[in-house]
Amino acid sequence: MRKRNSLLFIVISLVFLMTSCSSGQKDNSDKKAELFYTYGTQKMIDQEYSQALEALENANQLKPNDTKTLNNLGLAYFFKDRPEKAKRLILKAIEIDPKNSDARNNLASIYFKEGKIDLAEKQYKEVLKDLVYRYTYRVKYNLSLIELKRGNKQKAKDYLKEVLGYTLDYCPAPYQLGILLHEEGKIAEAIKNFNIAKTGKCKDQPAAYFELGKIYQTLGEEEKAIAEFNHVIEAFPRTQYAKRSLKFKNKLMKKIYYSKKNKNNNL
Repeated sequence: MRKRNSLLFIVISLVFLMTSCSSGQKDNSDKKAELFYTYGTQKMIDQEYSQALEALENANQLKPNDTKTLNNLGLAYFFKDRPEKAKRLILKAIEIDPKNSDARNNLASIYFKEGKIDLAEKQYKEVLKDLVYRYTYRVKYNLSLIELKRGNKQKAKDYLKEVLGYTLDYCPAPYQLGILLHEEGKIAEAIKNFNIAKTGKCKDQPAAYFELGKIYQTLGEEEKAIAEFNHVIEAFPRTQYAKRSLKFKNKLMKKIYYSKKNKNNNL
């Protein structure tokens, strides 16, 4: 998944429960189920999957066949390396509510992880039929990854451009598009997309800064390259990108030093 140093990740969909119902509208069992559900979903976000699993199991026992619970419970099992159990639960959610696009998106993502890209594509395209689904741009991104798996780079780029038509804040899309454009030698377009991939909500991702540094180095724009590498080193010191940036920066500094030294010797 990281052959091109790209942010190739499949997006899953947690479903959040938002309710303002009064106590008279729900019995005690349902209210307890909601509490377990909310707690379990938060633990999933915190990547504390054992606690998430326990809470969501409790929610499911108190309120069986709730499709939001089944979806998130399936994800909890997936993150606990129980993909078959995960698929059964998510498929049950879809069977109960065929319009549960979050569940379909997650089922497709599990298929993708398993290398079943045709099955994944089928589910993603079903999600696209849901015209009110809020995360269509994520589905388009996931479809671009399927096309990359198939070697269809042009189709992948088309999907990525559609994502950017929805939002510029979905960081993996401009980054991945930048990678593909760079590979094609379209440097100006690659730079444009990497710059998008390091602004706004994307500013906390080191990959785009690093790729820009490499491009500027290739172009002979050492100062710009060093500035990008320095940002990665300072802002993301514990990442592999920081280690790699330091190596690139040191090579550039040596090149600049010997270039100046040779120039002075020739005066």
